Order: sequence, then structure tokens, then C-alpha cells
Amino acid sequence: MMRIKRLEGYLESEGLDAFIIGRESSICYFSGSTSGGLLIVKRGIEPQLLVPKLNLELAKEQSRDCYLKPYGQKDLLELMEKILGNECKSVGVDELPLSLFNKIKEKFKDKVFRDREDIVWKMRRVKDADEVRLLEKAGELASIGMEAVREHLEEGVKENEIAAEAVYEMMRNGAQDRAFPLIIASGFRSAYPHADVTDRRLREGDLVTVDMGAVYKNYRSDITRTFVLGSPTKKQREIFELVLNAKAIAITKYKDGLKCSEADAAARNLIKNGGYGDYFIHSLGHGIGLDIHEPPSIGEGNSETLVTGNVVTNEPGIYVPKFGGVRIEDTILVGDGDPKNLTKFDETVEDLTV
Repeated sequence: MMRIKRLEGYLESEGLDAFIIGRESSICYFSGSTSGGLLIVKRGIEPQLLVPKLNLELAKEQSRDCYLKPYGQKDLLELMEKILGNECKSVGVDELPLSLFNKIKEKFKDKVFRDREDIVWKMRRVKDADEVRLLEKAGELASIGMEAVREHLEEGVKENEIAAEAVYEMMRNGAQDRAFPLIIASGFRSAYPHADVTDRRLREGDLVTVDMGAVYKNYRSDITRTFVLGSPTKKQREIFELVLNAKAIAITKYKDGLKCSEADAAARNLIKNGGYGDYFIHSLGHGIGLDIHEPPSIGEGNSETLVTGNVVTNEPGIYVPKFGGVRIEDTILVGDGDPKNLTKFDETVEDLTV
């Protein structure tokens, strides 16, 4: 109920009469339900969760602090009309499908709809103690998955076979699901930051980048490690040490009050000075929670400051086309003092050589 009360406070301070939430993860954040639909928060009445009829029983089981109203596609707008009424003139919106949004604007021409997803993200980007606990458990499960990967890495095994072992161990130990489709990128494919999983067989000398996460009670984790199959070459070791050092210097910037761009710059400058600046081709990190990518972005152009309660990734990488790449990533909690790793796994080149 506290989250709803905070949102109602924003309605008053921002001059909004109501707020329509359509993003499924934000509906979950405020109501506890993964049923989808629409959550309407209006001054003076109990929050209304409009649920597709096929998900009504799920919403009954999960939801809290709101009144459930099932709907079919033909009666959704009429149901919204009854809830909003004539008195609502300024309505905030967090995220809606474009087709639905257009229908709403056509139906309610007397109302002004304002894109105010920034209000929801302002709330969601600072995790409370319960959220941190769930994120930490998701991190533990991801680390279990990474250990399963290490145990099955050997020449001749397929990328998709490794992925299957990781998912099996995470879910066997309590994960709901993968946080996102796994990346198992071996050999030259490790130079693809967003590689998928194929049936390529691992070969001696491969770099193998593994990016995965677990979902625990709807909260997600994110961890990446790059393994070396066989003894690392001089160039592999050089790239590996640069990435690891960049990650280490960046983590010193994950503190309350420091700019996101400062953390990115710390890692980026070190990699640039090491001669690989052109091969660090993405931002240093991103927020994470109910979604795998949330504000804030830890990137060059983001002057926002980190605050206590942010949960973000730290993931520098170097990607050399046709050679391979290295990325090392953990999920980090920003606190009053030193940041805390929510994912824990060996990270030195010696420990990740199999």
C-alpha cells in the first residue's frame, strides 16, 4: 500500500487526477500481480486493476491493495469511462500499446493524457529492503548457473548444451525462469556483445563469453563471465586484464551522489589508455529489477547521479572482430558505503581458464 500512497502523492504534486499504468512489470510493482491489464490509480478511490478475464483467477491469487475488474476487449473502454468519470481531466500514463492509446485518446477527448513514466521509474529505480532481498536471491541463482557452465565447458561441447545445463541448475534451485535469453558466445562469436546461442562446438583456444540471469519472485539478476578453453594467449590475457581492471576501477564510482557518467568514464578511459578504446562499444551498465533493463543507464551521456538503493550492472567489455571478446559483469547494489555485489563468481583469467 505504501507504493500506491507514494504514487497518489505524485498525483497531487504533479497536478494529475489519475494515472494509468500499462507496463506489466509496473503493474506488478504496485499490485503484486503478473496478470497484465491496466492499473488505474485515481484520487479518492481504491486503485482499480482491470484484468483480462482469462487472467482473473491469477490476479485474485496475487494482487494486493487494489480492486479487481475483469474485462473483455469489447468493454475495456466502457469500463475505463466508468472509473475515470467526468471529473478526471489530467491523466498520467506510464506505458500503453500505441493502438490502445490511440483508442483512449479518441474515446476521451475531454481529457489530457500526459506521458509520465518518469514518475514510476523515479520510484522503481530505488529498491527497498524487500526488493534487495529478492534481487540478492536472484543473484545467487545466477551464480549457481555460472558454476554449472564451468563444470560442463570442454572441447567439443555445444553452446546450446551448455545453456541447457545452466538453465536446469538455476531452475532446479528455485529460479522461476531465465532473466533473458542466455548468451553463450564461443570463439570469434565472443566478439558479438549480444550473441545468441548456437550449436557451435567449443574448440581449444576459444574465449567463451557467458551472459545469464535468473528470475526469483519476478526480480532479475545479470552476470557475465568469459572463460578461456585452454591456456590463454598473450593477447587474450592482455584483453582480459584490461577488462578486469576497468571493472575494478568503475566499482569505486558506484556510490551515492556520483554521476553515472563518471563510472562509465573511469572504465572507458582505462580501456582507451590500454589501446582498445574503439572496442568498448556499449555503456558500462544499466539498472535492473523487475525488468532486465531499467533506469539508470551507466553511460557516457547520463549526468544522473547514483543514489542509495540503485541496483545496476557493471559490465565493461572489449570486442575485437574475428578474434573474440571479453566481458565481465556483476549486479551491484549502491549503498551508503561500499557497493555490494549481488552476483558472486570467480573472475580472474586463472580462475576462468578451463
